[in-house]
Amino acid sequence: MHNFLAVVVSYGGSPQLHCLLSALAGVAGCRVTLVENRGGTEHEGLPADVELYDGHGNVGYGTAVNIAVRGSLAVDGSLRPAGGPAPERPEWILVVNSDVTVPARTCEQLPELLASVPVGTDALGFPLLAENGGPGRGTAVLPNTRTNAYVAVRGEAAAVARWPDLRYPVGAFFAIRTSAFLRLGGFDPSYWMYYEETDLFARLHAAGGRVGWADDRCQVAHVGGGTVGRAGLLYAELGRSAAIYARRHRATLGRGWLAVHVGQLVVLALRKLAAGRTHDARRAMRILAGLAVGIAQPGREPATTSRWRAVPSARRRELGRIDPETLGAGAAVRLPRPRSAVSPTSWVTADH
Repeated sequence: MHNFLAVVVSYGGSPQLHCLLSALAGVAGCRVTLVENRGGTEHEGLPADVELYDGHGNVGYGTAVNIAVRGSLAVDGSLRPAGGPAPERPEWILVVNSDVTVPARTCEQLPELLASVPVGTDALGFPLLAENGGPGRGTAVLPNTRTNAYVAVRGEAAAVARWPDLRYPVGAFFAIRTSAFLRLGGFDPSYWMYYEETDLFARLHAAGGRVGWADDRCQVAHVGGGTVGRAGLLYAELGRSAAIYARRHRATLGRGWLAVHVGQLVVLALRKLAAGRTHDARRAMRILAGLAVGIAQPGREPATTSRWRAVPSARRRELGRIDPETLGAGAAVRLPRPRSAVSPTSWVTADH
């Protein structure tokens, strides 16, 4: 029996991808899927039993996870690359970025760790190591007017310590109970890149869900650590996703959140400029510009006509929907009634 489903999301692969897949495939009770978002990428010599999902285009991180979960749990075998009957539903979904390295010790402890998580805990975060071996960015705090203002003044780590109940794992590596993931309708396909895990955990928090944390014995290394890179369009996309998040969660963010976030970006740009870090200052301003575009033109999707060839949001919703209709007629028992404050059915008009 597979106790958990590991979903590895890739865009063109990574130097450590094969080792990552081999490590996960060797974990007892782990079923491994690879979702490839970059068209034309060939993955030869995959470890045995690793299922590959490709050909759907660059749908982004969250929708890619939904595609794998949908295919893995669907009654209709045509949604799965290998076909055949639907396997028994795993208890956990492990979301994994392709530039993550999972040490052998963590692989050995994963089954026992997940089996020991208290029933009332819906998700599990892990300590991340940076490329230099030091502590990485493995956690964040849910946005609102107070937390954003505090981050601008004191920094993210201080905000996480101040509001531990709003702490959530970043998307590079975390586990979530399958039942909780299905209750929430999975990731919201409205987001192409960025804020998708923030949105997921905001909905989990609103639904009364709880996040637990593994200790330092179960560390993973994240050599990417920042998918924004140095591409100006991706900086702007981070701002555009913030605008989507503001629309989706206006009831819980608090009045004036957008103004606080704008101020946060302006302060960041001025600080970086004063320190002589002009690239970082330009990055903050590109994020701010993307936020402005996202507010003024919510239907505009610049990434769809860029070199990234992002799949439009309407198509992402078709590919990434997780509900009884897409999982099959017999899925109602396996798909509990959503408790989220943001209903998945509102995705249809989420960008407008």
